[in-house]
This record gives sequence, structure tokens and C-alpha cells, in this order.
Amino acid sequence: MKPLPFRLRLAALSALISGVVLVVFGGLAWHFICRERLAALDRELRALAYRHPGWLGERGGFERLGAVVESVFGADRREQVLVRVGSVDGTQRYRSPHWPDDLDPATLDLPLEDDPQATPAELDRARRENMVADPFPGGPRGPPWTPGARAGRGFGPGPGRLRGGALPPSPFSKLPRFLSATAGESVWRFGVFGHDAERLFLGLNQTELQVELNRLGAAFLWTLPLALLAVGSGGWIVAGRAMRPLRIIARTAERVTAHGLDQRIPASAEDPEIARLIQVLNGMMDRLEASFRQATRFSSDASHELRTPLAVMQGELEQALQSASAGSPEQRVFAGLLEETQRLKTITRGLLLLAQADAGQLAQTREPVPLSTELRRWLEDFQDVVEAAGLESDWEIEPDLVVDAEASLLRQALLNLLHNAVTYNEPGGRVGLTLKGRDAALDLTVWNTGPGIPTGDQARVFDRFFRVDAARSRRVDGVGLGLSLAREIVRVHGGRLELEASRPGWTCFRLTLPQAPWPEPWPTRPAGR
Repeated sequence: MKPLPFRLRLAALSALISGVVLVVFGGLAWHFICRERLAALDRELRALAYRHPGWLGERGGFERLGAVVESVFGADRREQVLVRVGSVDGTQRYRSPHWPDDLDPATLDLPLEDDPQATPAELDRARRENMVADPFPGGPRGPPWTPGARAGRGFGPGPGRLRGGALPPSPFSKLPRFLSATAGESVWRFGVFGHDAERLFLGLNQTELQVELNRLGAAFLWTLPLALLAVGSGGWIVAGRAMRPLRIIARTAERVTAHGLDQRIPASAEDPEIARLIQVLNGMMDRLEASFRQATRFSSDASHELRTPLAVMQGELEQALQSASAGSPEQRVFAGLLEETQRLKTITRGLLLLAQADAGQLAQTREPVPLSTELRRWLEDFQDVVEAAGLESDWEIEPDLVVDAEASLLRQALLNLLHNAVTYNEPGGRVGLTLKGRDAALDLTVWNTGPGIPTGDQARVFDRFFRVDAARSRRVDGVGLGLSLAREIVRVHGGRLELEASRPGWTCFRLTLPQAPWPEPWPTRPAGR
């Protein structure tokens, strides 16, 4: 599986981290909002119970309790409040007429703990000084809440509150408890208050609050993808800006070749880390350039200096070979030495050409070459080599094709390919060459029969001094420089040499060169062209 780009992964990681943070923060915020809104309902229930301690006790007139609730909440919200009064043993004294049938009062009867601060004297003082008149039997004296006070909306500073809006002390001897209960499609918030013998259950409809909380959660879920998209887009932009120096480094590194070792990355003062990286890479390229030029100069100088002594050795061996008696041991020795000397001269010339190619000094003088005509002449000379190897040839050359090249170098590259096709052939096999023009380029293919190149070696056939396993014996002439030298020659001419196909029984190399126009001083093309 192809890995994702670093910039995309960075943007996705930013969105993921931000999404986790937003989800956790949103979940905690929603949780605390729910708790706060429920606490507000609990305070409202407590305020209502504390302001009317007469909910409990034998003060008569339970039938007037509905009027009290209506006066507190309004006639339109009367059914949004539930009231139940009963004893500890479960005896019910009063229950709101609209109490839901599927809401079992027993599930609300929670055990209450004693309030350590609710002494009898404090309870009596709370009822006498801080509370409005009880609803039984005479009803409330005036509106107990300020106008607009409703369930879930809070209370004004009307009667029943101390100065400053604080709640009065608890008129009950037990600590209140609160819970939520579901009845039908409604959710109710109940407060349980009481004394040792009696219990008061006050409930406010929580459905509107739940709808509001659900709407808040839905809004968060809808805005979360937009927030993640915005964070991801921001991460993409920030990653792009952060990777801009890396793109500059990559473009500069792409231009670093054997002919462009002087390329350096522009210094940057935007970021100390990137500046340090650029400094290290430029230093590395300085050392690489120095080492490469030193190695190239050594190869060129060594190859150049070896040419003269090798030429002298070849002349002396040829003279000694002519002076030796026919069939004598000396003649055989001189013949072997002469063959090795010629082999060494071939290696030296190949290294010299490769050093020149590495230094950018190869094929510096070019001129239009009638490749179709020259190739026929070269193949006539090469035909003797094909016949001596016992092979058949198949030449197909399209006429009037011209290239801008150095003829001697191009001839050597083509002969290297042809020698390679003859050397690694099979007895009675075939070798062929095809030259065709297409658009502004020309294609030249050299193919041969034979065992083919093993799959594991095909990627290395152009490496210097590389020879396939079947050709490592001295029986096969060559040192592994022919294909690499041919590729360098083709490359400096603006072309491309590649192994097109190789399998048992068939091997084909393809050479592509830019085609040059037909020069006017040359003879006119044959009719029909």
C-alpha cells in the first residue's frame, strides 16, 4: 500500500488531535451544563418547598393546593408541576390530579438523612420569621413569586427570600434529595423533602430542559465536522508553509548530477532548524563534489598516463611475436601477452571515456551525422564478426535519418551493443538491428537470440564492471564496461538507452535519439520523401 504524503498525514493528524480535544471538551462542557441546569431545577424545587412549609401538616384544604400552584406558575403551566404528600409508612394524603399513571410513587420514596442544622428552635424561627403564610387554610398572602417566575426560569426576590436573594433556612428536619424520573414521553425532576413522619414530593417537568440540552448536543455534533474541516485545512496550509524549505531542498537535490555538482541550496534565515539542515546538506555536497572531482581526475589521469606505456608494450610484443619462430613456446607467450595488452587498452579507453562523461567533457564537438548512411557502412564492417560467430543477421534501416552527434562516439556505442548481442548469443542464432524515425526522434533497437538476462540481473546490466553470472568466465571477452559506456554516450547526446525486454531466447535493447533536420548543403533526398 502506498503511504500517504507527509503533508496530508500532518493535516490529518492535526484534525484528529483537534477532534479528540473538541470531543472531550464538548463532552465535559455538555456534562457540566447538564449538571448546572439540573442544579438550577433543584434550587427551584428547594425554594418552592422552603417558601411553603405548610405543604406538610394538618392544616387542611388540600383541594386548594391546585390554586396555590396556579398562582405560583400560572394557569398554563399548572400541569407542569406535580405534588404528592404522604407519610413515611406510604400512606398518601394528597397527589396532583394529573399525576402520570405510569409513575409509581414508591420509586420516588428515597431515604432521607437528618439535617444537623435543622433544630426545633431553628425550624420554628424559620417558619415564623422567614417564610410567607402557609397555603392552608387561608391561602397565600399575595403573589409568592415575582411576575414571570416559572419552572426552570429562576425566582425573583419576592416574599419568602431573605435580603440579598438568599434562601431562608430549611423548614424541614431532613436533608432533601433529588432525582429524575421518566413517565410516558416526559422527564420529571423531583425533590423529596420531609420530617420524621411525612414526605413532600415536588416535581417539575424536565422535558423542555432535555429538549434544549439535546438541541445543544446536536448543534455541537453538526458543527464538529466543520470545525475539523477548518482545522484540517489550517493544518494543510501550515504544513505546506513548513515544508516549503524542504521542497526547495528537494528541487536542488534533483539538479545535483555529475554535471551539476556545483548546485547548492539557498540559505534560509526563517527557521534555525531548517537553516542548520541546509548548512549540513551544502557541506555534504561540497565534500561530495570534491571527492567526485578527485575520483574523476584520477581516472582520467590514470587512463591517460597508461595509454603511452600500453602502446609501447603492444609495439614491442608485436615485434617480438613477428621475430619468434612459428609454433614455438615464445610465440604462444607473446600472443597471449599481446591479447592481454589489447584487453587492457580497451579497459583504459573505456575508463577514460567514462571519466570524460562524468566530468561533462564527452561529445563536445557535434555535427549532423547521416545515421542511415553511416549505419549501413558500420554494419558492412561488422558483418564479418557476425559470420565468424556463425550467426545470421537481420538489418532494417529507414533511409535519410539524421542525428546531431559525434560520429566516432556514436559508432562505438552502437558497436558495443552489437558486440554484446553477438557475445551473448547461442550457436546458430540471430542478431538484428532496426532503425526507424518517429516525430522528432528516432528509435534504434538491437536484438539477439540467446539465453537472455536473468530477472535479478536486469536492473544492473548498465552498472560499471557488472557481468551476469554466465559471462564471468574468461571465455567470454569483456569487462562489463560496454553497456555502461554506451549508455553514457547516448545520454550526452540527449538520448536514452534501456533494456526493453529479456527472456530466454530473446533480448532487446532500445536506443532513442533526437532527430536532426536534413541539412541543406547535403544532396537532395530521393524522390518520394
